[in-house]
Amino acid sequence: MALRCLFVVQGEGRGHLTQAMALRGLLCEAGHEVTGVVVGKSRGRRIPSFFHDAFAGPVRTVASPGFVSDAANQSVRPWATLGRELCRVPQFWRSLTTLRTLIDRHDPDVVINFFEPLGGLYALRYRTTVPVVAVGHQYMFLHEAYRFPEGRSVERWGTCAFARLTAYGAARCLALSLYPVREGGNSARLRVLPPLLRGAVLEQPRGAPEPFFLVYILNRGYAEAVIHWHEQNPTVPLHCFWDRPDAAPTEAYDDTLTFHQLHDRTFLALMARCRGLVSTAGFESIAEAMYLDTPVQVVPVEGHYEQFCNAVDAVRAGAGVRSSGFDMDRLRRALPREGAVGERFRAWVRRARHRFVHEIEAVAAQRGEAASASVSVANPDVLERPEG
Repeated sequence: MALRCLFVVQGEGRGHLTQAMALRGLLCEAGHEVTGVVVGKSRGRRIPSFFHDAFAGPVRTVASPGFVSDAANQSVRPWATLGRELCRVPQFWRSLTTLRTLIDRHDPDVVINFFEPLGGLYALRYRTTVPVVAVGHQYMFLHEAYRFPEGRSVERWGTCAFARLTAYGAARCLALSLYPVREGGNSARLRVLPPLLRGAVLEQPRGAPEPFFLVYILNRGYAEAVIHWHEQNPTVPLHCFWDRPDAAPTEAYDDTLTFHQLHDRTFLALMARCRGLVSTAGFESIAEAMYLDTPVQVVPVEGHYEQFCNAVDAVRAGAGVRSSGFDMDRLRRALPREGAVGERFRAWVRRARHRFVHEIEAVAAQRGEAASASVSVANPDVLERPEG
């Protein structure tokens, strides 16, 4: 039976958006339908046009929590974030009402939540018989085998608590990982799967690398750091993608540095041809680079613990190196020694792609047992992770 699916997607960055695009492709190939898409976004955040283009129906945006950056737009301010978002609670309450209206209107067989906190808050506020599948690499933090970096215990606790919130009431959590991890453990509802990569990534031709480096900066404040390094190394060609609302689609700073607005196909084509990618530590960009055999230098956003974990994971998985700033000499020095991950990672991605649809179909089949499933909403054991 064809399933009707409603997507709820976190709109901060491009990672969850591209994961939703990839899963839509897998579901459609299996004969299912995505009837609607709801994207939670903070003020000032734009949803890229390539995401709208990927879905046949309209994409609805609602107010959702986001981070507060410093004046230079280079780091996250956790306490300022908490203060601002508490003041926006009435907006989020209205977002939940909108989400409820859309779920009632679409009457989906399953809701798929891509790490959007409104999904967990919805389960807290309303009783629903529609099963939910939560998708995101952050659910690896809830797996007992996940190895956290040393220290930062308060940030670790807060990050895990937020992951638990987004997955509250979920019948299943699909935890995306850069490397295989054993199944089982602390929750029967947690599944470890490879990154959700779109067909455009899987089909992207790979060839001999060209001499330029590719740079991806979600925080526009990092542009000054890129320009500073470039002026010290003017002969090294750079293509830099950013999210600056008032910028032209392409801006040439000079003969060897070009800034681009986010454009999906152009970004992937350049990633497949570059010598290396230098990027903030977003999970999806790391995974795409690994699949395309592109070495990575990851620069976690200051104050963003999740990105710090992503950077450690990237090195652990063999993707490349990490650093605290956009000094691309770090990657240039590592290139002779750092090998691309290669076929092992691609096999991990391809081998488990069918499992995404299988897990969603299994959860949707339980809708007739909604009465008993509602009990599990009040006892989300998937969110319990032993300390240590």
